[in-house]
Formats: sequence, C-alpha cells, structure tokens
Amino acid sequence: MNDGADGFARELGRVVDRLRGMPVTRLAASAALAFEASKRLLSMAIAAGDPVSGDLPRIGDHAAGDQLAVIGHDFASLQPSAAAYVEATELLVELRRSLP
Repeated sequence: MNDGADGFARELGRVVDRLRGMPVTRLAASAALAFEASKRLLSMAIAAGDPVSGDLPRIGDHAAGDQLAVIGHDFASLQPSAAAYVEATELLVELRRSLP
C-alpha cells in the first residue's frame, strides 16, 4: 500500500470502529452523518471508475459503520489517485470529528 492508501485505511478503521461501538442513544444522529459521508464516498468511487450506479439505500442505524466499511473498501479496491485518497481521508476525518 502507499501512504495515501494506508492513511485512508487507518481513518476508515477508526470511524467504523467508533460507529460500531457507539451507544444506541447517540447512534441516530451519528448514523445520519455516516450515511451522508457514505454517499459522498460512493460518488468518489464512481468517479474513480466503479461501474456501480444508483442510489445508496438508507439502512438501519445500527449498520451505519458496516455500510461505510463496505463502501470504503470498494473505493480502495479501485486504486484511486493520491488526490482522491486525500479527499476521501479528509471526508472521514471530518466525519469522525463530527461524531458525538
């Protein structure tokens, strides 16, 4: 892996772990933020060459971390540019900092 990929993977793991371990009382607001980040990351994956199209389904709050993890791994599997990794990592940092 390159530095961009490593940084992205680390940040994805941090955010996903935080969402998965979040108390139910704070999960609804956090899941909404994670869903918006997931949609943006999916758009980046599509721009990087993922042939997937369509709308991202809004799944249960308890699965927000899993949804983000799947989309993040799909994004990384496309071997995006260094600039795309930086943008995606910044998105995840922003999400992590906005979580209660």
